[in-house]
Amino acid sequence: MSLKKVTLRLWHPECWSIESTKDHPGVCLVTKGVFKLEKEVRANFHLIAESYDALKEYMDDIRNYDRYAKEVYIIGKSDLEADIHARFPSHATFYDKVFSLEFMPMRVSISGGYEYWTILIDEEKLSDTLNRLLEIDGIDVEVLSIANLKSFEDEEEEDVVSKISRKLSMKQKRVLVEAYRRGYFEWPRKTSVDELARSFGIAKSTCLHHLRIAESKIMKKIIEELKDKEPHLMDIKTSAKYLF
Repeated sequence: MSLKKVTLRLWHPECWSIESTKDHPGVCLVTKGVFKLEKEVRANFHLIAESYDALKEYMDDIRNYDRYAKEVYIIGKSDLEADIHARFPSHATFYDKVFSLEFMPMRVSISGGYEYWTILIDEEKLSDTLNRLLEIDGIDVEVLSIANLKSFEDEEEEDVVSKISRKLSMKQKRVLVEAYRRGYFEWPRKTSVDELARSFGIAKSTCLHHLRIAESKIMKKIIEELKDKEPHLMDIKTSAKYLF
């Protein structure tokens, strides 16, 4: 069996998280758990705000969306983040429709009035499952990406530093750490590639090669992590409206 990792942009009506983030594009909600208990659905969200003003405005306005939820609780907040617990009537949610389909939701984030789902689907059932999803009345769905799932490690909550460390050679790590220690990454720079190369007794071109390859690997892994955890960032259609 081969699993595909699919990212979807999804909209459905009268949804608390969709409606609240549509009016507050400076915040993003990440679903941390969804549970059905008898006739209601309960969900935990982690909120990430772009600024203190965006966080305050959202918090001040959150009760104005009570018509979409039974109860909404602010569990706690720190800096630009907060945790939220909410209860919804099951008939007013998307829960039953989604979980009747043959896929496994891995992550759901909500931003700018859309839900972004990362799901796993058996490759043999990919076309049929997506067609059934698209046929559900009252929702809009767009497939943003389909990729092979390389390993379940892709989906684990692992320290990003550990992931990056495995990608770098020992030489690259040593040059990076020394470059950081000497202020190479500060602005203005406190050292040069020539000075770094001399400290290691290697050619400038070799030192620069280690730096550039290491920087490339680090940026790639960080951006991949951002893209996976916050798929709304790669949705150009909606991101462009709120950029700066």
